[in-house]
Amino acid sequence: MRLSDFLAEKGAVARPIYVLRGTDPYLLDQARRHVRAQTVGDADPGMAIVETTGADAVLADVMDSLRTLPFLAPRRLVIVREAEDFLEKPARRGEKIRDVLLDYLEKPAATGSLCLEVASWNKSTNLAERVAEVGVLVACELTDPARLPAWLRSEALKRYKKKLSSGAAQMLIEHLGTNFASLLSALDALALYAGAAETIDSPDVDALVARGHHERVWALCDAVSERKVARALELLDVFWTEGMVAPQIVGLLRPTLRQLLRVRALSRKMSPDAAMEKVGVNYYARDRVRNAAKAFSDAHLADAYQALVEADLEAKTTPNDRLVMETLIHRLCLPEAARDVSAASASAE
Repeated sequence: MRLSDFLAEKGAVARPIYVLRGTDPYLLDQARRHVRAQTVGDADPGMAIVETTGADAVLADVMDSLRTLPFLAPRRLVIVREAEDFLEKPARRGEKIRDVLLDYLEKPAATGSLCLEVASWNKSTNLAERVAEVGVLVACELTDPARLPAWLRSEALKRYKKKLSSGAAQMLIEHLGTNFASLLSALDALALYAGAAETIDSPDVDALVARGHHERVWALCDAVSERKVARALELLDVFWTEGMVAPQIVGLLRPTLRQLLRVRALSRKMSPDAAMEKVGVNYYARDRVRNAAKAFSDAHLADAYQALVEADLEAKTTPNDRLVMETLIHRLCLPEAARDVSAASASAE
């Protein structure tokens, strides 16, 4: 079944098994959300949903969860991500877990649903044939690339109340491909970069995406996390020489630090990789996000984001962009010194 058809289902009866096939985090997330809505509704996820990865999943635990009666929920849902590893694990009498699941689906638990997320799926296996009979295989893939620019424009309007020109949409796809998570991450950055402008146009994409500003933003984040003021000021000079102004530079930095804050917060409840997937971190940036999340303390990251918010306001009301940004760099790299100055000023008053 195509993802669009699956998402259009209304009032469908919950299935005992769902297979979500695909690799794009955004499309998988859309399908996963619909599986949750179809199986457990508005029930507390902590009471009704068990999530694990194929490498960590244990057959006995999965089966126990499926057969356990739900509490304050219509069903129990078990989600196994990267499930290929799980299906190929050895089970009883030399069989694999896929064989055990085939037997289980002959008489599945009345109140349990299993959701397997896989990158590929062989439809010729006995398990696949049984899934087609009692469950559903959802293809979480782009089926009509020609519709992608229109989708991007609608998302820009819906999420940020901004118009995305046809040229800008096409340029984004040319540079980032058809990975939905990457496109949405860039759209988020572009919305901040555009500031008060109502339209995101091709020059914005050229400045933010095509010229490699993302790489310099990460280099600046690295300098900040390592408290290297001189290096951070050097990188700031690069932005100045390209004709950028303070609100644009802040617009580049804010989504990156906001992403780091969200990853740090979610990592307290799940693995860092799962947190990055939930936040929508691009695959090419995951190592940098992982390293940066470790390098920043909670206090440093919170101070840095607050400094960016305040600098954004100051840049819009103060004519001296350079002073605002150099002050920001010192606050980002040396947050304790900035707090000491603030405390001393408060005491003097």
